[in-house]
Amino acid sequence: MIQTSPEQLDRLLNRIEDCSLEFKTAKNSFNQSHDLPDYCAALANERGGKLVLGVRETADRRREVVGTSAFLGTHNKLSNELLDKLSVRVDVEEIFRDGARLLIFHVPSRPIGTVIRSTGSYKIPMRVGESLREMDDQTLKSILNENAPDFSVQPVPSVSLADLDPVAIANLRRLCSEHVKNQNYSSCTERQLLVDLGLMQNDTVNYAGLILLGSKHALDRLLPQAEIIFEWRQIPGKIPHDFRKNWRQSFLTIIDEIWRELESRNIRTPFQEGFIQREVFAFDERSIREAVLNAVAHRDYSISGQVVFITASPDGFLIESPGGFLPGITPENAIFSRAWRNQRLAEVFEKAGFIERSGQGLDLIFEKSIRSGKGKPDLSKSTKHSVKLLIPALLRDSDFIVFLEKIANERQIALSFEEMLELESVRESGVVSKVDHAKKFLELGIVEMHGRTKAARYMLSHAFYAHKGKRGVHSRLVGLKRSKTRELVLEHIRKNGKGYASEFKDAFSELSATTINNILRDLRKDGLVTFSGPRKTGYWSIAPK
Repeated sequence: MIQTSPEQLDRLLNRIEDCSLEFKTAKNSFNQSHDLPDYCAALANERGGKLVLGVRETADRRREVVGTSAFLGTHNKLSNELLDKLSVRVDVEEIFRDGARLLIFHVPSRPIGTVIRSTGSYKIPMRVGESLREMDDQTLKSILNENAPDFSVQPVPSVSLADLDPVAIANLRRLCSEHVKNQNYSSCTERQLLVDLGLMQNDTVNYAGLILLGSKHALDRLLPQAEIIFEWRQIPGKIPHDFRKNWRQSFLTIIDEIWRELESRNIRTPFQEGFIQREVFAFDERSIREAVLNAVAHRDYSISGQVVFITASPDGFLIESPGGFLPGITPENAIFSRAWRNQRLAEVFEKAGFIERSGQGLDLIFEKSIRSGKGKPDLSKSTKHSVKLLIPALLRDSDFIVFLEKIANERQIALSFEEMLELESVRESGVVSKVDHAKKFLELGIVEMHGRTKAARYMLSHAFYAHKGKRGVHSRLVGLKRSKTRELVLEHIRKNGKGYASEFKDAFSELSATTINNILRDLRKDGLVTFSGPRKTGYWSIAPK
């Protein structure tokens, strides 16, 4: 039986409501016949989530625990009932918060390639924002295709060597010979080359062979969605494009051309490092090639009418690939995932020296961008039906990179990609997810910690701002943290009329007792609060005006 701790409940209540989390007031009841199976089925179809009864959202978008009497005394029977209705085991947990009763429905993910049907108002419900709706055909098809065999290895009827581009075959032969050092690739017949690479079997070319080597005529006839469109906008966000080009031909004849279109528009940004002038280019060739290869190898070719779409500007490079992430992969963990939608394509890319099958290339793209001072690429705009990768082109903070290189050189250490990723998170939001990384960064003097325990926040150290020549910025940022805490302490006293030491300890667990006392003394010195009663059991209140 799942048991939610008070800390886990706090995090849940502070989370943004999304496709995997639903809050309902349900103060007195909740519809058992329609709403309950519909929401549980929809959450299962979204790969699992939680439905929480007894929580309402206030006018200012805060969450308030109001409690619920829904299913009072019968909640233990709901798990079995939902199993009968949905064929999914939903754990139902009764939990109390400050005397208020909550029900949490822990909904597991649907099995891969399977949808969960409901017995409520919807046949196959899905979440759209905070609402429910009937699952659309495209989403249904995408789920049912999860168990389908590798599309790229399936044979294409009536396609032979005559339908392939000789230039593309020559390119493939050259690349494989150079990368694998296999003399057979250099001397064998075209037919044997394709058989050896798994692109042909029994005189029939498969879809991987068609995508990589197919003539324009063959692709027009058999796989028109295997197209790549490129648009350039000199002014980012402008609706009309300044340049557009589309390719529907063998991939091995166009990958270099795609890069040349970017290279002709590449911008060099110089910056000074002491007496040495360095430079960063807007578009990094390796990153662009990896992004295009990922889009081609991962796209869902069963979706017709959609193509790989590239939109570029001086601000960045955006590539959109039809088909959402594979099961279990999200924008948050995609960097370290090791799965391919079109396995045969990935295998040939590896033999041609384009990629390493041990990784996706996303880690390389992220590392290049961060180490160039451009910040992290962005996958957050991806949807169920497409993966969108934005690689920034503008230099954001060269001082950050130069400072890290200086620390690494002085201490004779190397910062791994994972550590660079963590440091970029510190630079952006003051968050470190791994304790070991935090300890190392503190020891090296790269970051400093403000607050304690789980609520601790990090910022780049005073040494960084001194290196940058911006010591005042560091003082201002630290001052803002203290100023914000003062306001929160005052707000606590105003809201409750009084403030006791134990309450401040609970409300500001990240701060030491000494820090809290110093803030309260400063507020009293400023004439904003007063203290009444004995030193240990007394309370603070707002000073009369």
